[in-house]
Amino acid sequence: MAERDNYLTNLESRYMDVETSMNRLMAMPSWDDRSSGWVDDQLTLTTAVVHQIGTLRGEYDDARSWGDDALARGRHGSALRRADLMLHLCELYRVTGRFDRAAELVRDAAELLHLGELSEEDVDALAPVTCHAFFCLGALAYWDGRPEEARPLLQHALTHGGDSIPHLWSLVNHALMVTDAGDHDAALAFEEAAIAMAERMGDGLAITAVRNNRACTLRNLGRFQEAYDEFAVLLPGILADDIPDAVLTSCEDFACVLFDMGRERDGALLVGAADVEREAVGVPRMPLQEAAVAPSIEAGRQRLGDDWEPLLQRGAELGVLAAVATALRAREG
Repeated sequence: MAERDNYLTNLESRYMDVETSMNRLMAMPSWDDRSSGWVDDQLTLTTAVVHQIGTLRGEYDDARSWGDDALARGRHGSALRRADLMLHLCELYRVTGRFDRAAELVRDAAELLHLGELSEEDVDALAPVTCHAFFCLGALAYWDGRPEEARPLLQHALTHGGDSIPHLWSLVNHALMVTDAGDHDAALAFEEAAIAMAERMGDGLAITAVRNNRACTLRNLGRFQEAYDEFAVLLPGILADDIPDAVLTSCEDFACVLFDMGRERDGALLVGAADVEREAVGVPRMPLQEAAVAPSIEAGRQRLGDDWEPLLQRGAELGVLAAVATALRAREG
């Protein structure tokens, strides 16, 4: 526990240093008098901060503000560096429910890159930003309910070759599309390919995220015990990483497994804990997430009847960590 406390103290100290530096950079009234190389360096720096501090640490408000400020000040930067920042920034707007702004950033980035006009050689030369743009456009089409538009964009991962995070998430979104069509075995194959890619890249966070999706597919296949066992292994690490969107999504997915296994009380505790945490950190469920978890949650609610609301309240009081621990201990007992 002491080591964990020291780690968190050091992390907070480093974050304060980043916050001070970024606020100083964004306090400059203009970057217009700086060289194009200097502007591109600041756009690259801000892109890294948006990813590390926003996506991975969950400081969504600060990271969104820095990203928007850098785009405004860096309007004379290169198209590649501006597009890269837009594509990373769109993720923060997506997870915080600002879907219109996320879509605007994706489309602006694709336009900056002239994505539809690029030759294969151009795509290679500008990768991985171009791969990220194909993924984001495909994911946007899928989230908007346009799978026929999404499919060829996401298939870039299958035709371009090579390992990258955009390619990996294109495979995962392919899995989601075929899951929607009821082909869970095909979804499992896409997820296995994505896990293998993440392992080749040595990306632990990506491995965990895709294994979470794979556990959901196992649940859809009716393999509830396998799904439970996967979450039992994954959740301690997910909770320790403390990425808000990942924590809440995984806990709700786990709750669905519990409902499907007939463990409604433990599932309700998790839903109550996740609901109050989502409101606190400003990370709402996406419509697709809502559609995925709603049937199991509603079935649990119906079975619990009058006990449902008190259990939600108890889960809110416990918090996510304790609610997960309760579910895991109950199984071990």
